[in-house]
Amino acid sequence: MKVKRYLVKDMNEAMIKIKNELGMDAVILNTRKIKSGGLFKFFKKPVIEVVAAIDEPITTSRVNRPQEQQVVQTQQPKSVEFSSLDPEKKMDTTINMEMVELKKMVQLLIEKVDHIEHQTPAAEVTQTSQEDFYVDFLKQRDIQESIAKKILEIVQRQISLNEKNHDTVINAMKVIAREYLGDIKTIDRDIQGKPSVYMFLGPTGVGKTTTLAKIAARLTLVDNKKIGLITADTYRIAAVEQLKTYSEILGIPLEVIYEAGELEEALYKFRDKDYILIDTAGRSHKSKELKSDYDELIKFLDSVKVFLVMSMTTSYKDMKSIIESYDFLDDYRLLFTKLDEATSYGNILNLKVVTGKPLSYFTIGQSVPDDIEEADKEKIIQYIFDVQK
Repeated sequence: MKVKRYLVKDMNEAMIKIKNELGMDAVILNTRKIKSGGLFKFFKKPVIEVVAAIDEPITTSRVNRPQEQQVVQTQQPKSVEFSSLDPEKKMDTTINMEMVELKKMVQLLIEKVDHIEHQTPAAEVTQTSQEDFYVDFLKQRDIQESIAKKILEIVQRQISLNEKNHDTVINAMKVIAREYLGDIKTIDRDIQGKPSVYMFLGPTGVGKTTTLAKIAARLTLVDNKKIGLITADTYRIAAVEQLKTYSEILGIPLEVIYEAGELEEALYKFRDKDYILIDTAGRSHKSKELKSDYDELIKFLDSVKVFLVMSMTTSYKDMKSIIESYDFLDDYRLLFTKLDEATSYGNILNLKVVTGKPLSYFTIGQSVPDDIEEADKEKIIQYIFDVQK
């Protein structure tokens, strides 16, 4: 028996080759689709593997038997046992059995070859390995693995990673990441006739005071709003002096409170303002006084909106710890500082997904009032995906 293996584009090509090489009596034993090797950007079309066989001519010689022997045999009862078959039937039965065994052998051989091919460096890239590649791609941009897998899971509902090129997958991931970023919430005015009160919270050293001054300057100089400033950050004399300097330059009144009880009087003084911005003391996020300080202040506030200020130079581990330390807050808006000092921007997406809170502003330098901008989803996507370390 002659067995041949063909790799072809389609069955028409296979049939032509089999007829030409093995003849019209050839038998197809097995067919399957396989994929040739490829890289992430260029995936080749699958080819078809066809295994065919043909019985080779077998020359046999008949044995001349005496007439009486033939008569005796015809008189014996028929038996279904293999040993009682005449030589020609034995030969047919043997060939059939060999064909069955051959098919089994061919199938085992195909499976073995397939296994070996998948172990070689030139093997086709599996779905799993491609998933790992794109997860690593996102992790290199400081996106947490759990979030990266969520993004890729959604992408795969729309795109097969085996069929689309690299750029298509990246663009799809950008779309999903953009959706995760959600709505942007900055300063808004929803209580007419009363000032809207905003409090700035966050650990020491993130730039709360400078950020507050930038927002105050914009509201005054650009939006022509009436602003009142309050600082409760009396632990650092430099912070109080810094805000005093800004208030004098901008012509915005400032009240310094040394105890929470003084907040009520300061709020009354600013009752005619559009906005009141409150600076708070920067404390370590591990401080046990975070919640008590906040609780003391909000007792005197009918309503308040909070900006939780985070520095982009902080690691994700510390950011997550900071977020957990402020879990007593019902609601807040994420404000990221020092984007100009950051080397990667994945934590913007990480914190947004982990907290579910809206983004608000970014600061991009020390200049007041210029170096602040409203969070922009298109810019964030560009920061995360296109700005390399």
